[in-house]
Order: sequence, then structure tokens, then C-alpha cells
Amino acid sequence: MLDVSSPPVKKTSSGIVYAGPCVFHGFLIGTDGVNDVTVTFYDNASAASGEEIVPTNTYDATAKALNGATGMKVRCKNGIYLELACAGTAEVVPQFAAL
Repeated sequence: MLDVSSPPVKKTSSGIVYAGPCVFHGFLIGTDGVNDVTVTFYDNASAASGEEIVPTNTYDATAKALNGATGMKVRCKNGIYLELACAGTAEVVPQFAAL
């Protein structure tokens, strides 16, 4: 498997991160500092369905550092879909390598 991530893609809403086989390495989240953000990542390239690769979790907007998780090496057969919910502004940068 590849250890190098593809170029960063900043997402500010739900949608396809990558369509096709890849390795998911993790993600970073930035918020407006006021509104918590909820994310779920799926092994899917078309909609919020399929196998969850990161289960639904809510991240605290008042944390004094970036939220997220890195260091994963999850093989995704179908791609990566991000489901993102936030009452304010949030940015998610998924880390992955295309196969």
C-alpha cells in the first residue's frame, strides 16, 4: 500500500472526497470556534451509505487545537464520501492515497 497521501482537498460540506479505490489515512477538522462539527466517513463514492470507515462523531469547536484523526491505513474499495454537519463554518481535510 502507498504511504504518501494525495494532495489535500478541503471540504466545507458533505460530498464525494474521492471516487475509486484508495487508502484512507485520516482527516483534520477546523471549526469557527463556536459550533461543533459532526462527521462520518464512508467507503462509498456517491452518497452517505456503504461501510463506515470513521463512525459518526461530534468534535468540540472550543478545542484549542485541530481536531481529527491521522495515522490510519484503511483500504476503501469504492472511494470516500464525507457526511458533514455544522451550524456554522467547518473545514475538513481528508488524507488519502489513490490506488
